[in-house]
Amino acid sequence: MANLLAEGYRRLFKGKRFYIVLAVVIAISVMFTLLYMAVNKLAGGMVMGEEDAPMIPADPLLFDNIGITPLLVGIAAGMLIVQDFRNNTIRNKIIIGHSRVKIYMANWIVSVTVMVIYMIAYLAVSILLGAIILGFEEFPSKAIFINLLHVFFIELAMTSLIVFLCNTMKNVGGFVLAITMHYIVDMFSLSLMLLNKHEKAQQIIREAVPSLQMSIIQQNYTETHANGVRMILFMVAITVVSTVAGALLFRKSDLK
Repeated sequence: MANLLAEGYRRLFKGKRFYIVLAVVIAISVMFTLLYMAVNKLAGGMVMGEEDAPMIPADPLLFDNIGITPLLVGIAAGMLIVQDFRNNTIRNKIIIGHSRVKIYMANWIVSVTVMVIYMIAYLAVSILLGAIILGFEEFPSKAIFINLLHVFFIELAMTSLIVFLCNTMKNVGGFVLAITMHYIVDMFSLSLMLLNKHEKAQQIIREAVPSLQMSIIQQNYTETHANGVRMILFMVAITVVSTVAGALLFRKSDLK
């Protein structure tokens, strides 16, 4: 496993894609901060007395990347996995004695590392620029830290699904599906909620689907959700099931 991880990290950090996407993550944080600043200036100019303007603090910035991160992780980590299949690197790893389960888990660990780095980079830039340019209203607070932890589990579930799709489909189609998964699942789950009129069923869908959880957190980032623990458990379940299922499917798959 150590050799697989070392090789995975070497390929990740040696390539340009990781750093290009990292630059995009930082640019997105800067862009959102400047956008908030522009909106605040516009609001201040539209009222008599700038102190009366409805100013936007930096707090929402911390959660603006929730829907973007899976896409960026898919581009940086998902394509790395698919390239292993396209270049027959996976077969070479199996031939020299690495087990398929260890190969899958190494890909999962590398992908989660990418997710964590991108999350930290976005938050670090947002906190620094947000504090300087906009100022915080609620951060730091217990509720925001809990919701940031909640976001971690949402992103972990989404990253696990990306690894699952890329490893099971083994082609560019799996990569494309992985990076669009957030939007596809979002549309499908919203349609399912509209068709299903049972309030309890709608609540379960909202709490069990990662993309819908993202919306809940973004809309109520200053408050802890009443069913937050259950929502996190749903994300842990998705992470475990997708990872175990992916490893088992990859173990029996034909690589010809």
